Amino acid sequence: MKTRNFQHVLCVYPYRRELNRVGFFPPLGLEYIAVVIEPHTKALDVVDMRKEKGCTKDFLRPETDLVCLSVNWDREPEFLHEEISSLNPDIFTILGGRYASEDPQYWLSTYPNVDAVVRGEGEEAMEEFCQGVPLEEITGLSFRRKDKIFHNPNRKQCPVKDDLRPARHLRRHTYQAAFEGINMGFLIETLSSSRGCPFNCVFCSFSRNPWGEKRPWSARSPESVVDELAQIKSRIVTFSDDLFTYDMDRVEKICDLILARGIRKKYIINSRLELAGYPEIMRKMERAGFAVLMLGIESSQDKTLRSMRKGFDTAKIREHFKVLRQSSMILHGYFILGNIGETVEEMLQIPSFAHELGLDTIAISMLRNHPYSGMDDLVANSPGYHIAPNGKVYSDNCSLKELKQLRRRINKEFHNTDQVQLLIRKGIQHGVIALLPAILLRLPAIAWRLVVHAQKKAKKRARRKTNKVI
Repeated sequence: MKTRNFQHVLCVYPYRRELNRVGFFPPLGLEYIAVVIEPHTKALDVVDMRKEKGCTKDFLRPETDLVCLSVNWDREPEFLHEEISSLNPDIFTILGGRYASEDPQYWLSTYPNVDAVVRGEGEEAMEEFCQGVPLEEITGLSFRRKDKIFHNPNRKQCPVKDDLRPARHLRRHTYQAAFEGINMGFLIETLSSSRGCPFNCVFCSFSRNPWGEKRPWSARSPESVVDELAQIKSRIVTFSDDLFTYDMDRVEKICDLILARGIRKKYIINSRLELAGYPEIMRKMERAGFAVLMLGIESSQDKTLRSMRKGFDTAKIREHFKVLRQSSMILHGYFILGNIGETVEEMLQIPSFAHELGLDTIAISMLRNHPYSGMDDLVANSPGYHIAPNGKVYSDNCSLKELKQLRRRINKEFHNTDQVQLLIRKGIQHGVIALLPAILLRLPAIAWRLVVHAQKKAKKRARRKTNKVI
């Protein structure tokens, strides 16, 4: 078996803008792939098209012999199509990422210049590829050979490795907190300390791989996590874990190591409400620098929570928040609009319910159908409900347009003046006030961007009214 060695490898994140208003996340998955490939190539470039003015083909060299693209989302389809189509068919091209993994047959049949698709987590498959393992022997790989497409068996989900770190040293740009395209003046980093989630919420597909298999929860050792934290320059670190607080003994060990080593940063994590059962560890988390808890609540209705299999009802939620709201950590709650069986009146109870719980901020998302989430079957058995081409769920009683209007109304009702003042006080308590000078310097630019955004929306509404009249 002969090792594959490359002259120049180009790893690309082929998106312009994923989120409408905020953004700062580096392409962590692609950086994990890059660090696996690096020992097998003379030159390696990691290009994030959100940060570049050109196109993928502009970064190709005469000696480029491998291109890897991270296709994670169904957004910006026209740009994505142009980026993939522009690649030289003589260069071996591999796609990876969640969206590419969902339907590898589509990508290989639509783009004849794409040679292979890595399905699911790609580090081990790419390591075998670089080591020279024949394509037909690499599990989790779909590939083309002589105009025929082959799909190898799925790869077994393996434990997360302690020694695997993203190739941050290959970044061409820094990643700063941003709002409306304006950099806020301070860095934010992302770290992955675990993968998978042991729970089985009906609406969620992120704890499963793209073909429906449950990803077992697997975590790195506390020592490896804190070693990586110590090397990160950013003062704010967002953990990408689906559920950081599943193993509370591990959480406590991480806190102990952070405190012992004197690492002074602020951390943002995903958690479940059951964290309230560990008040002493919560206090230690505060001392260690954990500043924001992102909590999946999803609904204010017991019938919805039962159908979602969340594992708690509103009475239990209230009980948990008696403990959670005593914390100085900022409490961010996720809610979903358009849940099966919920009326508009019931959805409008979200702001008052969130205020009662003591949440500091909330995020409202639309119910979506993801592959293998089971949502398509639930919708099919719910008369009056439908799935739009973009995957969003709506009903005869509440259209997608009405759901968007409802989301704006709920956000406005919750984030009132009192709520903003409370959030500022917590921010000061957590030392976020140190970032205030950088934010203030950018307020004029942000205000102007908001004005331009409002003007564009007004022009769109005026055009729609004109077209209706015509």
